[in-house]
Amino acid sequence: MHHQSYIFVLGCMIFMFSTISSPLKAQAKPNVSDINQKQKKEIDSIIQAFAAINKFNGTALVHYQDKTVFEKSYGWQNAEKKIPNQDKSIYQIASLTKSFTALTIVKLSEKGKLSVKDPVSKLIPDYPRGNEITIEHLLNHTSGIYEALRNKEYFRLLHTGEAISKTKEISFFKDEPLDFEPGTQFSYTNSGYILLGVIIEKVTGLSYEDAVRKIILNPLKMTHTGFDYLALKSQYKTIPYSYISKTKQDKTEIWNPTLTGPAGQIYSTAEDLYKYYKGLRDYTIVSKKSFKKATTPYLSGYAYGWFIDDLYGKKLINHGGNIEGSTSYFAMLPDEDLCIILLNNITSKKLEKAGNTILAALLGQPYTLPLPKKEVTLNADVLKKYVGNYALSDDNIIHILNENGQLFIQNNNDPKVRMLAEKDDVFFLQDDDTEISFIFKKGEKDVIIIKKGLSSKTAEKL
Repeated sequence: MHHQSYIFVLGCMIFMFSTISSPLKAQAKPNVSDINQKQKKEIDSIIQAFAAINKFNGTALVHYQDKTVFEKSYGWQNAEKKIPNQDKSIYQIASLTKSFTALTIVKLSEKGKLSVKDPVSKLIPDYPRGNEITIEHLLNHTSGIYEALRNKEYFRLLHTGEAISKTKEISFFKDEPLDFEPGTQFSYTNSGYILLGVIIEKVTGLSYEDAVRKIILNPLKMTHTGFDYLALKSQYKTIPYSYISKTKQDKTEIWNPTLTGPAGQIYSTAEDLYKYYKGLRDYTIVSKKSFKKATTPYLSGYAYGWFIDDLYGKKLINHGGNIEGSTSYFAMLPDEDLCIILLNNITSKKLEKAGNTILAALLGQPYTLPLPKKEVTLNADVLKKYVGNYALSDDNIIHILNENGQLFIQNNNDPKVRMLAEKDDVFFLQDDDTEISFIFKKGEKDVIIIKKGLSSKTAEKL
C-alpha cells in the first residue's frame, strides 16, 4: 500500500494536426491516424521494455484527447493454467483505493453531512487526541497517527483470511503515541484511511463498501469493481505473483481485505477505472469546486487521496498502489484530457517509472528505456570483505561465501545461490528480484540489506 511521490521532467504537449485540404497539402502534414499509430507503437515498445525485465505483467489503458489511444494486456492472468491477461482482467488496485475513500468523504462534505474541518472526536468520541486530529489531517496524511503496518500482529494477520472487526483493527494503532503534532508534517499512513472508513460508516449508516457503491460505483456503472478479492469468483480474476518470468512464477497470498479496507482493498479493471477517470474529469460525482479542493496539495504534494505534481505549469493528479502481488498506477492531466491506467498482478517497483515514461513519450519529451541488469566483475580482494555471517532480527543467519572468486548467499542451511555484482556494493540473483546491498561505515557494524518485493531486511555482521 506504499507509494512514493513521482518526479516528472517532461515538456511541451504534442499538438494533433488534422487537415481538410488538397491531397498535396495532406501529404505535407502527418494525419491524425498516423500520429495515433505512432503513439500506439511507442507506448507498446515502452511496456515491452518493462515486460522484458519482468516488471510489467498486466493491462495498460491510455486515453488522450477524447479517445482511448491504447489498450493492451501482457503476460499471465494465471501462469499455471496458461491463461493470458486480457482487457477484462480484474486486479487489486491497492492504495489507489484511498482516492475512492477520499472522494466519498468529499461527497459527504458537499452534501453537508460532515466538514473536513470536523475533529475526529465528533464521529469517534473515544479516539485519543481526537479533538486535535481533523478529518482533513486523515485525508492528507498529516495526522501523525502510527502506521498499522509497523505492528507485527497486524502484519501477520494481513497474511490470513481471518475476518477482523473494525474495533480490533483500530486497536493496532489507536493507543500508540502520535509521530508528530497533527498538521505539522506529512507521513503516509494507512491507519488514517482506516479511520476515514469508520467515519463514512457512522455518517451514512451504511457499510464502507455499500457507501462507496452508492456514491461512486453505481453512478459511474463500475460493475466490475468490488472489495473482497478473496471471495471474488470470476474467470477474469488475476492470480497475484511476487515475481514472474518465462522460467519462474512465484505465487503470493491475497492480503486480508478486512485489514486493508478503505486504505487498499478495492479491485477493479482498466475499463472500470477509465469510467472513474471520466467521472472525475466531467465532475459527475462531485462539483468542479469540490474536485479542485480535493486536488489542492498540502504537505509533500499530497491532497485528498491524490499526489499532485506540477508538469510545466500543468497539474498532474496521480496515485499508485502496491501490495504483495499487485501494483497499480493511475495518472491524469484533466486539462489535457490525458489519463494513464496501468494494472499489474505482480509486485513491481517499476510500474510508476513505466507510467512516467509513457507520459514523457506522449508529451514529446526525451526518455530512457530500462535495460536488464548486467553483471560486472569485481576484484578478488574486494570480494573478500563481503564474506562472513550476518544475523537477521528473526534469528536467521545469512552466510556470504566466496568460492573460486564467486560470491554465494545462503540463508541458514538452505541451498546457496550465486550473487552477481551490479556494482561494487550491490548484488542481484539470476531470474529473481532480490537485491543485496552491503553498507560498510567506519565505527559501525557492517550490514547487508536484502530487498525482495515489498520486504526489506537488514542483517548485521557477526
